Amino acid sequence: MTTTPTLGFTRPVRGVKVHSRQTLGGCAPTYGRIELDFEPLPAGAASSIEFARTATPEPAPPEFEDFLAKGVMRELAAADTADPDAHRGAPANARVIVRAMSWHYVDTCELVFLRLGALAVREALNCAAEDREPQLIETRVRLIF
Repeated sequence: MTTTPTLGFTRPVRGVKVHSRQTLGGCAPTYGRIELDFEPLPAGAASSIEFARTATPEPAPPEFEDFLAKGVMRELAAADTADPDAHRGAPANARVIVRAMSWHYVDTCELVFLRLGALAVREALNCAAEDREPQLIETRVRLIF
């Protein structure tokens, strides 16, 4: 039986920001913003996510938080097979702290946060591998209904 080695963060990666802009004139709800910190864990510790954040215009609906957590944890586990652009490396362990989250009543849906979480993990892993600070990721997430 072959096991996939676990890749850990060798240092904290703080301030990973991902922003999905609303498509002007489009009907798809694609707006969302997040800021996450990633901290290394001791060997054998399981990944976790905590919400120590502020949200505007008010705290995010629980389903947005759930989908963000799902996107982050899937990407850390390298288990997102539904997204063809998903990270395909070894699983990574981290303590993830959600510092900020922004959404809109009309222009946001759950899938936005699923994708933003995965993009944030990829950027954090790239920062750790390349020993650099995070860059702002601005995109318009693809929604597949």
